[in-house]
Amino acid sequence: MDLERIAPFVSNLDRKVFALFGLPEEVIAVLFAYYSRSRDDLRTNLARLLADEELGIAGGSATQAAQAQDKARAFHEKWVVGYGHASVAEHAVVHLALEDVSIVASKVIEDLRLGSFTEKSTRYVVFDARSFADLPELPPELRSVYRASCEKLFGVYLELQPRVEERVRELAPKRPGQSDAAWNAAVRSHTCDLLRGLLPAGTLTNLGITANARAMAMLISKMLSWPLDEVKRIAGDMRTEALVVAPTLLRHAARNDFREAIAGDIAPAAAALQGAARREEAAHVPVRLVQFDADAMERVVLALSYDCGESADADARLQSLRAEPRDKLQAVVDAAMLHRGAYDPAPRAFEASSVTVELEVDYGAYRDLQRHRILTPLVRTLGCTLGAYVSEDLEAMGHGPRVKQALEEARGAWERIASSHPFEAQYAVPLAYRVRTLWTLNLRELFHVIELRSGKQGHASYRRVAQELYRAVVAVHPWLAKLIRADMESYRLARE
Repeated sequence: MDLERIAPFVSNLDRKVFALFGLPEEVIAVLFAYYSRSRDDLRTNLARLLADEELGIAGGSATQAAQAQDKARAFHEKWVVGYGHASVAEHAVVHLALEDVSIVASKVIEDLRLGSFTEKSTRYVVFDARSFADLPELPPELRSVYRASCEKLFGVYLELQPRVEERVRELAPKRPGQSDAAWNAAVRSHTCDLLRGLLPAGTLTNLGITANARAMAMLISKMLSWPLDEVKRIAGDMRTEALVVAPTLLRHAARNDFREAIAGDIAPAAAALQGAARREEAAHVPVRLVQFDADAMERVVLALSYDCGESADADARLQSLRAEPRDKLQAVVDAAMLHRGAYDPAPRAFEASSVTVELEVDYGAYRDLQRHRILTPLVRTLGCTLGAYVSEDLEAMGHGPRVKQALEEARGAWERIASSHPFEAQYAVPLAYRVRTLWTLNLRELFHVIELRSGKQGHASYRRVAQELYRAVVAVHPWLAKLIRADMESYRLARE
């Protein structure tokens, strides 16, 4: 093995664990694929490829590796296509920066379970007056309605910024020992939190995404099949740029007929079901428990105790657990959580049971809650029919009437656009308006959502959702009440 040749691309030459770097992502993917086809170790295969100049890296430098994409493409065509297993693409990682995309589009992009995202925050950044997407696909009259509505919303948002900030400074004075920089940052966060509901969903944002090539291809295909022009355009741009990194693995990402047609195919049959089940809209309820496992405790105990020497098969064991006294089952669960630290997740055994809940939450809070991807989320098209959430703090400051007037005027613009362009009308909806989303999540993820989102540092609107989620679940699973660390306090201007 030519150790000198491979040295620039591995973190060490002699240990069993090592890192790869300086190679095209597609080449790394194939080197890992060799593990399933080759008797040799990875360093040996890398040395062979470098010696054969199959990668086009004659001198063995990282700089030359970056210039070897053409060779890498041919290499992948020869080996990956020949192997025929798409999992190889999971070893190639793509990083994309997406700038000046709407919040509407960002929610489509971030609906990817196997992706990592960082997005411009409405909590730390004051948005500029022209920070909203244009919609050239709308007829000129509706386009003007949309633009005028966004301009009014941003006008009120920026008009109230200094007034609200001044009042926040009075209500949350600097604490002893707190630096000016920390206090000013906290004040700005409070202010932005209170006013973000005025931002339209068409507000422009920036985000970074990291995903493996297989997940990226699925995301791009979904986006190319989406009904919104902006989403399709962004998908095309993503594909063009991602091909620079993974030209072979992403070249088949394309619009999908099945994805594009499914909503229309379902609609007629679903409409017939809705005709039989239609009911009057209920009052605003943040959390509705739709479905849960009556034997959740037994399922979790089965999973916790499965490897504890019990010889019976799982079905027989579950049946016996259902006959056990509740206090004995509780003892098993409590024992599993006995040494759980402040940042430890619940044991994986809690994934053995799930709940389905319907959340009714303002779109600004939904924007935060969507980051929880270890669940199955379904969301309705954004609109204004469910009403808006206006902070009690804004009301107490005397700005409630001004904010409500702006929101009501925006609703009028949404109604005009939605009558003929329901998908595009979403861009005109302020973040204060509520949307419904259906979540199915296991109990382990339930712990994470409630404990993270009920914390003092959280936004008031999603803290309320997390608290109601806790109440709804412990009402049917009281054995979880002392295990989930929910913060049930109510805070005024809670962010520090």
